[in-house]
Amino acid sequence: MNKHLVRARMSMLALVCSLPAISFSATDVETKQALPSLSLKHALQLTLQYNPQLVAYPFYLRQLEGELTQADISPAARAEIELSKDDTTLTFSQNFELGDKRQARVGFTTAKQAQRQSEFEISKLDVLAETSRRYYQLLALQKQKTLLSTRIGQEQRALKIINKRAKSGAVAQADVATMALGLARSHNTLEQLEFSIGLKKDALAAMWLGQQDASITGFSQLQGQLSKLPKLPSEQALTRVINKGVKQLPDYRYQVALSRISDTRLALSQANGSADIKLGLGLRHNDIRNEQSIVLSASMPLNFDNPNRGRIASAQAQQTLSLEQLDIKRQQLTIELKRIQARLKKEMRLAKRINKQLLPLASELLSTTQKAYRQGQYTVLQWIDAQNQVFNLEQDLINSQVQIFTQVLELERILGQSIISAQ
Repeated sequence: MNKHLVRARMSMLALVCSLPAISFSATDVETKQALPSLSLKHALQLTLQYNPQLVAYPFYLRQLEGELTQADISPAARAEIELSKDDTTLTFSQNFELGDKRQARVGFTTAKQAQRQSEFEISKLDVLAETSRRYYQLLALQKQKTLLSTRIGQEQRALKIINKRAKSGAVAQADVATMALGLARSHNTLEQLEFSIGLKKDALAAMWLGQQDASITGFSQLQGQLSKLPKLPSEQALTRVINKGVKQLPDYRYQVALSRISDTRLALSQANGSADIKLGLGLRHNDIRNEQSIVLSASMPLNFDNPNRGRIASAQAQQTLSLEQLDIKRQQLTIELKRIQARLKKEMRLAKRINKQLLPLASELLSTTQKAYRQGQYTVLQWIDAQNQVFNLEQDLINSQVQIFTQVLELERILGQSIISAQ
């Protein structure tokens, strides 16, 4: 395997190990299941090893190695024999490339190798980030299923309480119907959620489509807790990481590689505009006089105008465009990194507010409302509304936690490094 590819895989494995960690606990893993639970690290390792998009790159690199070998080959010598009525001439000739054509070909192919390598590194970051996104989305659905199952249990217990009160004549039968309808809707939502979980499992497994062995890649559920948010550096430290060097970002390096291709394409076009010289040395034999003579020959095209001037003009335009795109890419990356930082900061504040302020208040409201309903002070609709307040806030917290992990992933994908270990 290409040595650059080996180094890239090793560096990527290091990045995998430093991705935002998810803590594992026994409560998150069901026991005695036919298939094991899946960790994020294992999912990323499977993706690196079997993802169809990634496994194709070694072949691309080997293809370019062959092109580099071909580019370094000089023109072969030629042997010509000319027969006439009286003479036989054997000539050996060699075409000598002028204008550093061979060096230009090698430079252009080497630039393509660098571009392909940069493309490979970005593809790995993209594919691993997509695997992580699908992992967190599925983990969120698992958490929602747990919340919904808890809610169904609460509604079942509430229905028993309302039934007792209805039998004693304390509340109307409509209260029973209202709670029973809510319970039925929760069961319906659970059924839809389980279907979505199945789809998300398939979407996650598709990231390592090249491996079909279920004993290796199959899984029952995911390990982890979304509530264990990554410990980010301070805002000042994160800003320093972002501003440390936009020119070192993978996307920027890829644009640099494209610009290098434009430069070498221009150099190759200019080199190909130079005329080559052909020298020959031969021996001529005259059958009539039985004499031999040495024949020397030299030839080259008479180029009064550069025959490659059109390609040179095209390459110059491409070079100018690449330089402008390089500056645009730098500005785009700077803006996008700051946007991600702002969204990450907002979601961290929101998750903290929900967890520390809103959820405790909603839980207190639910407890108070439940007691008041039993005492006949509140209606069943007020009780259901209090339950919805808690459930909706828990859903909002899950969504915010997923957004935090997603923004961290996007930030690390662009930076090409772990910001978690940066502190």
